[in-house]
Amino acid sequence: MRTPGRSSPAQTGPRAVRRGGSVPAAGGARRGATAALALAMTLPLALAACSSQTPLDRLRTQLDGFPEYSVVLQDMDAGLFTYTHRYQVLVGQPQPGSDDLEYRETVLEAEVDGATYSRYEPFLGMVILSKTGDGGVDQGAHPPGYQQVGDERYGQWRDDGRGGSFWEFYGQYALLSNLLGGFGGGISRDDWNGYRDSRDRGQTYYGRGGSTYGTNGSATRQSNPDFFRRQQARQAASTRSFGQRVQGRMSGGFRSFGK
Repeated sequence: MRTPGRSSPAQTGPRAVRRGGSVPAAGGARRGATAALALAMTLPLALAACSSQTPLDRLRTQLDGFPEYSVVLQDMDAGLFTYTHRYQVLVGQPQPGSDDLEYRETVLEAEVDGATYSRYEPFLGMVILSKTGDGGVDQGAHPPGYQQVGDERYGQWRDDGRGGSFWEFYGQYALLSNLLGGFGGGISRDDWNGYRDSRDRGQTYYGRGGSTYGTNGSATRQSNPDFFRRQQARQAASTRSFGQRVQGRMSGGFRSFGK
């Protein structure tokens, strides 16, 4: 994986590239909330591009008014002198007369500096910024959806028929699970316990065996194959370039030796 060099461009504000997906909405109040979200996720962030803060810092500021959210590092790319992040942002919006939250998705892209790219390089496909129902903001990386597990507003533990249990989201939050990547049969109690143990030790949880989530995780390879194809193509190009340089130097050396 490319190591960012010293020369990095100034960071730019995230720009929205796609919006969509929510629990079915109805009524002017919900349409108004959606419009407010669109404005909060585009214009203010773009205007803040000249700030010395990172795009994630600015995103946290803009999301402060929402009760819950998750920011997933959906993709990243390192060019010759530029570094780019793509964030999947899921925001929970309160609904009039109800304790339920309607979740909306926005995908943002932003240029980051080399230090920011290196810091988050291990966390592809993971939540890297989130806010829970108690108002706490978490800047530690964790697998998508794990912050909602155990919260009875979102789902419940179900018997898996093999002596264990797994977390099942309620129907109205199935979209939340799907937008965050889906979990097949659900997050098992063992996975959840492993996640909590890692958090208590101040460590990042990458799944059982440390090889499910994150940039080197099996789940990430399935959900984002384009990232790994780009990496392989760059490595192959770099290898060819190196071989051509070596061959050129050797050829030049032999010609010089024969004179």
